Amino acid sequence: ERSARVPMVGCAHIDARMGSPGASDNASGTIVLLLLAELLAGYEGGLRIELVAMNGEDYFSSPGEQQYLAHNAGRFVDILLGINVDDVGYRNGRVAYSLYNCPAVIASVVRAVFASRQGLMEGEPWYQGDHGLFLINQVPALALTSELLAELMGGITHTPRDTPEIIDPGKLVEVAEALRDLVLRLNEMSEDVAQDQPKRGQGRRCASGPTGENGSVA
Repeated sequence: ERSARVPMVGCAHIDARMGSPGASDNASGTIVLLLLAELLAGYEGGLRIELVAMNGEDYFSSPGEQQYLAHNAGRFVDILLGINVDDVGYRNGRVAYSLYNCPAVIASVVRAVFASRQGLMEGEPWYQGDHGLFLINQVPALALTSELLAELMGGITHTPRDTPEIIDPGKLVEVAEALRDLVLRLNEMSEDVAQDQPKRGQGRRCASGPTGENGSVA
């Protein structure tokens, strides 16, 4: 049954490419989502958050993403922010976050909250992930991944080398705690956040639809 209005959605894909252990891509994001659920266990704020485990991001048909789109048709207009966590545990480098079509209030809150975390930095935008689901529906989005995503994609991700040994568990805890702090801060400013939302249809769409890692529409 379709749930009531949910202003924030946090997601991570739970599948891995065949032949790869998938420790970074994307057991790391899945663990962050589970940690965030634990950290928010006693949360009673008015700004609700929905945590979604996506299935199929690493495959051409993207079945889980397609099902999510179909199930939530007409509901995206109510989402204030979509958050995607993917490839965040790599032991080298920091975790990079990027913002997409975010109103000024949300962008400033994200930057202020994450600035206190030494392991996080603002990075370049990337579109090969599940935050594309929100972008094609003109929903502001936040994506978190490794600062060294190009290095991962160059010979680790989708291969047998993507093992638990390359993961720093402390980074997963830091990302989960940073997202917890973000939820709490946005909840405190929920009225300001809601008022700062542009009318959907006036927002900036991607010139070409965001795609999954395999080039398919996410």
